[in-house]
Amino acid sequence: MHSVTKNNRKIYGTTSSRLAVIEALLQSGPMSRSALAEETKLGRSALTEISDALLQAGLLLEVAVVRNSPGKGRPSTLLSVNPERGYFVGVDVGENPMLMVLTNLAGDIVSQYQIPEKNDPQKIADAIRRGIKHLVSPKESSSKKILGLGIALSGVVAHDTGVCIHSSALGWHDVPIAGIVTQATGIPTYVDNDANAAAIAEKLFGKAREARNFSVVTLGARIGCAHYVRGRLYRGNDGGAGEISHITVAPGGDLCPCGKRGCLNMLAASEEILEKAKAAKLPGTSVRSIEVLATKGNPHAIAILRAAGEALGFAVASVIQVNNPELVLFEDIAGFDSGLFTVTARQTIENNILPRFLSSTRLFFHHVEPTFLARGAASVAAHKFLFEQATR
Repeated sequence: MHSVTKNNRKIYGTTSSRLAVIEALLQSGPMSRSALAEETKLGRSALTEISDALLQAGLLLEVAVVRNSPGKGRPSTLLSVNPERGYFVGVDVGENPMLMVLTNLAGDIVSQYQIPEKNDPQKIADAIRRGIKHLVSPKESSSKKILGLGIALSGVVAHDTGVCIHSSALGWHDVPIAGIVTQATGIPTYVDNDANAAAIAEKLFGKAREARNFSVVTLGARIGCAHYVRGRLYRGNDGGAGEISHITVAPGGDLCPCGKRGCLNMLAASEEILEKAKAAKLPGTSVRSIEVLATKGNPHAIAILRAAGEALGFAVASVIQVNNPELVLFEDIAGFDSGLFTVTARQTIENNILPRFLSSTRLFFHHVEPTFLARGAASVAAHKFLFEQATR
């Protein structure tokens, strides 16, 4: 029988306990059994039972023996997640170009590949099947066993069934994309909203490891948002939580592909910023070039970036007022860096939230690599695999 608490109600060795052990090691790195027991609030006997089972399953490793000082004290063996237990493919179909990555169980990117931009689900599935051969060579196929495949896309997703309910960016409605890709590749496939994928990656492997209540905002061709509440991803009633890209920030403004007018995407997404720059006959084909023009005093560049930053700031200020996160991570995919857009967004947020939130909410803007969302997609597959392993 598994160990129990004093009141005989909570049984150790449950799925949640096993997940707690795995997540603690992913978030904190190698730990001693005593430190792991303290971190997970598990009794020593329960922790020993769980860790032994996870070691036997190959999910954990016993690693480096350390001593406090040479020749003194008992050695301590550390436990760590086994990064080579399996590999995961991640595919980002929301940004241009579409990228694929191969990661290990620790979230490290092993290889990457760019696939042709497509919109038809079956053609995307076929491109993914061909792309896998570029991620894993025939010589490596036996040593790099692929355990799952994750897809990140912009839109509302039923992650439990693998169906894209709606994506205005892709023009998809009720597309069973996970099933289509599984049939094409033979690999278990999972799909999620791209911002959710980014949040999962940040929680498991990134800058939100220690945070329990945080939001992630992706700044790319489109604006995305996802929330962790009490240590778990919050999806809402039908998977649509976090859709700040379609918050109305300019009533009566430009028509969004979603059918509404004045959505945040139509002001703050990089694609729309570049469209406005083109209409103003500004040179350059990247938001970085528009930022450079702004530093040189170009009035059109300044106006476009300020309007975009203010729109984002107002939307995120509302998120902070509603959710009260401890951290908001801004994932800069487009390349804004610390220019006028970022500065304006931060100032707008700080000027439009209650004073008590100023000291309790960290705002962190950082540039991420083009592979960021694809890595997040692989994290979705890895998280699903770990959950399934923990239920056994």
